[in-house]
Amino acid sequence: MASTSITTIGGVMVVTQVIPKDDGSIQLQNASSTTAQAPPPVKKTTPIPVKMDDMTIAFMRGQPHALGVVQIMIGLLCILFALTAISSWAMIAYSPFALGAAFVVSGSVAVAAGRRTSISLVWGSLVSNVISVLIGLAGVAYTCWLLAECPPSDRFCDRQSFIEFKDVDGLRSKCSQYFYLLDVVLYGLLGLFLVLLVLQTCVTIVVCVFSGKAIRLRTPSSLSVESDDRRGLLPPGSP
Repeated sequence: MASTSITTIGGVMVVTQVIPKDDGSIQLQNASSTTAQAPPPVKKTTPIPVKMDDMTIAFMRGQPHALGVVQIMIGLLCILFALTAISSWAMIAYSPFALGAAFVVSGSVAVAAGRRTSISLVWGSLVSNVISVLIGLAGVAYTCWLLAECPPSDRFCDRQSFIEFKDVDGLRSKCSQYFYLLDVVLYGLLGLFLVLLVLQTCVTIVVCVFSGKAIRLRTPSSLSVESDDRRGLLPPGSP
């Protein structure tokens, strides 16, 4: 049996417990077990880099995300400018800017191809951007024609509007002075959109170039590997 003795020495109580050797109910701790063990070091896992093929590398060099966002922004601005044609029949000349929706489509396809590059998305990016190049060039020519044409105020102050009055020229002059601010604003907007359309054309050409390079770099070896994998899934004896 275990026995316990209590001794007081100088205001300190010493408790002594005697335990038989065969009694294993109480485990004694030795000095070696009381030492705190340091936790095992945390192993840092490094992410495994994703290996990209030549087609993806060539396409990503063209920065499709950034160029696609630029196309989307220019397309939305063109659509907003085209909505001014709703305000008056004299603004109907700006309705063709609604074709900027093609820029939104080509930019969206470029962004999608940059996120998940595949041969179908790269082909879609190439085709849509070729169409955007043609629309951009036509838009540049059309904007230059609008800038070289008569001022926008002449559409509001044409002679047919004052044919019933005697002093037609005087009324037209007063009308043109009244719409002077409109001429300044519209000419400024046309100059801005001329710059944006030139930028849009350059951006789409860059995307077309890198899309074409990516399609060209899709080597036949990758196609042969895919065909070999498909043949491995077929049962023996099948063609």
